[in-house]
Amino acid sequence: MAEPSEVDVLMGKLADGDRAAFSPLFRALWTPALRVCQRMVHAEADAADAAQAAMMKILERAGEYDKKRPALPWALGIAAWECRTMMKRQQRLKESAEEPQLSDGGATADELEQKLLVSAAMHAMGELSSADQETLTATYWDTAASAGGATLRKRRERALTRLRDTFRRLYGLD
Repeated sequence: MAEPSEVDVLMGKLADGDRAAFSPLFRALWTPALRVCQRMVHAEADAADAAQAAMMKILERAGEYDKKRPALPWALGIAAWECRTMMKRQQRLKESAEEPQLSDGGATADELEQKLLVSAAMHAMGELSSADQETLTATYWDTAASAGGATLRKRRERALTRLRDTFRRLYGLD
């Protein structure tokens, strides 16, 4: 996988109209986009289809890329959104055929959407500092029983604020 700075440079070149950046950018983004789709969709063929559709959208929308922001999260956000769109499309098709279950091991649409949100939240949490990650983990998995009090509450409040900001930055959702 290419370094994020290399992806940023390639995406910036493509956004400026440099067609020579197309192939190297595709090679740099394909594996991360496919990995995101595999984690979200779980069915190998559907994940590959979603990754291909995402790559088309990423490359078509290169002109919309904001060079002040990192390219990899922008591209992976498009891939995640494409997976979500594909899962919703499949759900609508299944509902029209009067089948209440999706093909993902019998999971319902609500369960798949919950998996998607958890995956997105974990990705956003991975962007936080280790101190924020430890604070949130300690808070919600009761490993900080002895460290309670106002200090932990304030650290948790700040960590949650940073997590929300990161989530919004990555996915543009509230």
